[in-house]
Amino acid sequence: MGGTTEQVGVAMAWSVLARAGRFALGIASSIIVVRSLGEHDYGVLSVVRTVLMFAVVVAGAGLGQAVLKFLPALRVDRAGGEARALLRGVTGAHVAVWALVAATCYAGRGAFESVFAMEGLGVLVAAAVALALFEILFTLFAQVLNASFDTRRLAFASLASHVVYIALLAVLLPRGHGVMGVIFALAAGNLVACAMVAPRLRRATSVGDGRAREGVGAGRLARYAVPFAAIGVLNIVVWRQSETVLLAHYRSAAETGYFDLAYRLPQTILEFVPGTVWPIVMAGVSEWYARSRESLGTAIDRYYRMLFMLCAPICATGAVLGGRAIVVLFGESMAPAAVPAQIFFAVFTVSFLTTPLSMALYVMEKTHVNLLVYLGLALANVGLDLLLIPRYGVAGAVAPVAIVIAVSPFVYHAVLSRHMGGVRIPFRFIGKCFMASSPVVLLIPALRFVDGAAALAVALVVALVLVLLGFKWTRVIGDAERGLLRSVPVPGAARILKFLSS
Repeated sequence: MGGTTEQVGVAMAWSVLARAGRFALGIASSIIVVRSLGEHDYGVLSVVRTVLMFAVVVAGAGLGQAVLKFLPALRVDRAGGEARALLRGVTGAHVAVWALVAATCYAGRGAFESVFAMEGLGVLVAAAVALALFEILFTLFAQVLNASFDTRRLAFASLASHVVYIALLAVLLPRGHGVMGVIFALAAGNLVACAMVAPRLRRATSVGDGRAREGVGAGRLARYAVPFAAIGVLNIVVWRQSETVLLAHYRSAAETGYFDLAYRLPQTILEFVPGTVWPIVMAGVSEWYARSRESLGTAIDRYYRMLFMLCAPICATGAVLGGRAIVVLFGESMAPAAVPAQIFFAVFTVSFLTTPLSMALYVMEKTHVNLLVYLGLALANVGLDLLLIPRYGVAGAVAPVAIVIAVSPFVYHAVLSRHMGGVRIPFRFIGKCFMASSPVVLLIPALRFVDGAAALAVALVVALVLVLLGFKWTRVIGDAERGLLRSVPVPGAARILKFLSS
């Protein structure tokens, strides 16, 4: 397990660095897009993105997650031939399903315009799905490299894709290409990323000439992957801004844009940590579980501690500064998104109570159980959406998300407890993390002075200092937590740990 832990730490370091770069570039690209398109066209883009999310998940067919699960086990068995066969089969399936989805969207382009009363929407959706092949393949290739802890090339490719995306936005949007320009720029970035990582795929599957103890045949692969595809669709309903579709139908493009931005900014910031470490943790825990099934409970506890040490400060800071950040970064016209954004910073942090529990079910190959839980949550979410959105608009879209996310950890805990003993959510430690982050509320009286990018930057620096002092004074981070943070060799982490320990 020691060797795997070291691999996970190094791989995670590259993943964190790449995610940090992508985060900065993502914020920059969002500012360009929102300010260039305006309220109405940004609302149209929000609908296109939501439909695209569903299309990409369906085309992926859950097979990327299957690679993340089974490739580490094949590496343990040194079954290189089976690993390469797995990659070939999964890639072919991705392309075949994508072609079917793209053809369906093209044939139904008139229906999109009829349902949403947005001229030209059908063509935009069809083009976005057609060009999504590069995103689908890059997502698959990224899972292959994550499963083999080869994240250095992946880090560079991710950054390059965002650089290309922003460069093309800067060229296309001023020339009036609008939503179609955004779609084309995104596809070009994903194409560059695919070209950069493709040469590493053979190395990732060249793990020896042995035979797997448990073969990964089509039946086993399908049993694991197909529920994942369904879970992916339900995941969009529960955890993504699927409400944009109903807002666009019942309300207006502008309200759709407000909700999308209020949802997207906190999600982008808060998912920086779990989105970075989840594939690496999943691969590492899968390998540990293949060696020793008793290690799963320890892995859950460690994952909780890592998540909330890093996410609680982000939640507190976003809940205080998020509203001003919306106005400063995206303009006064997007001010209706400010308060919902602050609410979502708190709501999304609660969702991390679910993350380690759902991961454990995936590792145990209880994907069908996750599917049933997601189905129940999705039905509740959609029911509340249909009840509240037509009457209350953006506020009616925020409430269902908050309610379902608040309930989900308790549902997952009850479900997982039926399959393994000793399942525990470390609420006391999580509470201490939030207590340590609470000094950022001292910034509230100064918010009226945060009226530009420079002032916002100063406020963020002050918030960071307050959080560090809060963690130092409350002594939240003990020896075990320091060990966890040292396993992620991020530049500057050693100095921060030294400060907190002094």
